[in-house]
Amino acid sequence: MKYPFSPAVLDDLPEPIAELFRGLEDRLLQEICWRLVVSDDLNQVTVEDIRELRAHGITLDEITTAIAETTQTSLDKVDAIMDGVVERNRKYYGALATAAEITAPRHIVDDVDVEAIRRQTKDELRNLTQSMGFAVRRNGKVVKWLEPKKAYQWALDMAETEVMSGTISYNEAIAHATKQLAAGGLTSIRYESNGRVHYDQADVAARRAVMTGVNQTCQRYAEQSMERLETNLVEVSAHAGARNTGSGPENHQSWQGKLFVWNKPGQPKNTKYPDFIENTGYGTGPGLGGWNCKHHYYPFVEGVSSRTYTDKQLREIDQPPFEYQGRTYDQYQASQKQREIERSIRKQKRIQKAAEALGTEEAAKDATAARAKIRLLNREYRLFSEAANLPLQRERTKVVY
Repeated sequence: MKYPFSPAVLDDLPEPIAELFRGLEDRLLQEICWRLVVSDDLNQVTVEDIRELRAHGITLDEITTAIAETTQTSLDKVDAIMDGVVERNRKYYGALATAAEITAPRHIVDDVDVEAIRRQTKDELRNLTQSMGFAVRRNGKVVKWLEPKKAYQWALDMAETEVMSGTISYNEAIAHATKQLAAGGLTSIRYESNGRVHYDQADVAARRAVMTGVNQTCQRYAEQSMERLETNLVEVSAHAGARNTGSGPENHQSWQGKLFVWNKPGQPKNTKYPDFIENTGYGTGPGLGGWNCKHHYYPFVEGVSSRTYTDKQLREIDQPPFEYQGRTYDQYQASQKQREIERSIRKQKRIQKAAEALGTEEAAKDATAARAKIRLLNREYRLFSEAANLPLQRERTKVVY
């Protein structure tokens, strides 16, 4: 029997929620930009006008509403995703138990465990929407992080400073400020164990939260099923373009798709197969299930299960290396290049939409420049993907309101 979820299917599961957060990002930018247009003659806006605008304040209820709507919609989608994951696991492991002539329990994983994972996933998304802000970057580093409601005030502060210098008009100043907001985009703060602060794009953080919940659910089913099936053998999933850098567990290509024995304390040691933890680094950041890993493990029953890939198929799972614009790429490098171009397209789309929302003459220049860059990037995306023989993933660059 083959494992229930291919890496490609798992990778696609959180995409609807990632799209929601991309849409929220653009909507918040537009709400901020619309409020920065304070008069018909923006070139004549004075410092006193800006200060009066800041003093009076404006309602930002639309921003709160947009975040609340995205939160609720994403939570509803989490329910649908988790229900599907549970149902698919139940069917797969029920069939595997039947094939192994073992009476499967009604619930392989307790409903309480499933609900705990579901609740944790939803809490992660709620926390995400409460800890989002716009990142202002200079030379690739975040120099300022602004909550959505404070981003408007920051843009006014920037405009006042530049107008006071006497060398720039208000419309030029707000175009400059909003372009910085759009370029950095909506991000979430993540505090790493070493005390460093990491900024993730909101859609990336949302994908991670959902994938964590999905992975934990699949892991619980795999662990419980190993006990029920009385096996300590596992098969690791495989996919084209797996990470092939480094050595040992860090090099995912070296261990994907293979059979291992999970030698647990107190159990007789099986030396027929390589050790699962030692070879895959399961439970560590660089290894299986760690940073940006798409692999999973599944129970394997000798005489019942069959390997999904032969050793020969694993050696040939990747497209052959190819040359593009004077550089040679393997499939892992090609997939990384694809993601890089997708991020560049999203950045230019944010800049374009923010400029269009301002509607000023200066902003119109930014919008025109962004549209031109988007056309070039889309062409680059298509040509590179064709050269790499990789499918286009346009859904990672689009916006859904």
